[in-house]
Amino acid sequence: MSKRCSSSTSTQGHGVVLCKHNVACVVNTSSTEMNPGRQFYGCRYWKNEKKTCGFFRWVHWMVDEVDEETSTIGSSQLKLEDNLRIAESKAERRKKENRILVEELSRLMKTQEVMLAEGRRLAHDIRLIRYHFTVVVVVNFILLVLLWQHLVM
Repeated sequence: MSKRCSSSTSTQGHGVVLCKHNVACVVNTSSTEMNPGRQFYGCRYWKNEKKTCGFFRWVHWMVDEVDEETSTIGSSQLKLEDNLRIAESKAERRKKENRILVEELSRLMKTQEVMLAEGRRLAHDIRLIRYHFTVVVVVNFILLVLLWQHLVM
C-alpha cells in the first residue's frame, strides 16, 4: 500500500466502474493533504507500474464533473507520487547494493594485499632455491673433477 491510499475491492454501493482493461475498479481512499478521506475508483492493477492503465475517477463523479480538470491533475499528481515513491525505493535499494559492493571491494582489496605479500614471499623462496641449486651443482662439479683427477692419477 502506498502512503497515499488504502485499497478495498468493494464498490461500497457506488455501482461497478470499469477501468480501461474493462475490469471492475477497486475503491481506494485518498490520504493526501488535498483530498484526505476522499474515495476514488482506480485500476485494479495500480500497484503494477507496467500493467496499470492509469484509470482514475472520484467516487462521487457527478459532483466532480465540473471539476474534471482537477481530477486529471489529481490523477497526474497520483502518478507522479507513485513514480516518486518507486524512484525512492529504487534509490534505497541501490544504496544498499552499493554498500554491499563497497564492502566486497574492500574485502577483495585486503585479499589482494595478502596475495601480493604471499607472491613476494614465494618469489624470494624461488630465488633461494635457485641459489642453493646452483651451489649444489657447482660443488658436485668440483667433486666430480677432483674424483676424476684422483682416478686418473
